[in-house]
Amino acid sequence: MSVLAFTAALLALSIPLIDQLRTLDADRGSGRLTVATRFGPTATRVLYSILVVVAYAVLPLAWAVGAVPIGALAAFLTAPLAMRLGDVVSHRSGESLKGAVREAAGLLALFTALLGAGVYLSP
Repeated sequence: MSVLAFTAALLALSIPLIDQLRTLDADRGSGRLTVATRFGPTATRVLYSILVVVAYAVLPLAWAVGAVPIGALAAFLTAPLAMRLGDVVSHRSGESLKGAVREAAGLLALFTALLGAGVYLSP
């Protein structure tokens, strides 16, 4: 079941990246070292995408090898939200990403709720 925590952790790790993209210019100006200031906006967006894609890709693989019950795949119901959020993160910057941080937190909450409910209700 540590696979379930791993997937949720990947989504949780993606949230600060959105905030770092949002505050990139201010962070650069103040000399703050973040992932976004160190690697730049493009690499930060790629890292964000990798974290989200791997979070979703791990679930069917874990199910295929019997590590999680089929109910864990209920988290895939949040995939359209993740895709829309990915589009926002890849095309916006600055303060226009403020709402994306909230959406990412909501995505994480819904993902983990469906994941937990799916596992709990699995035979």
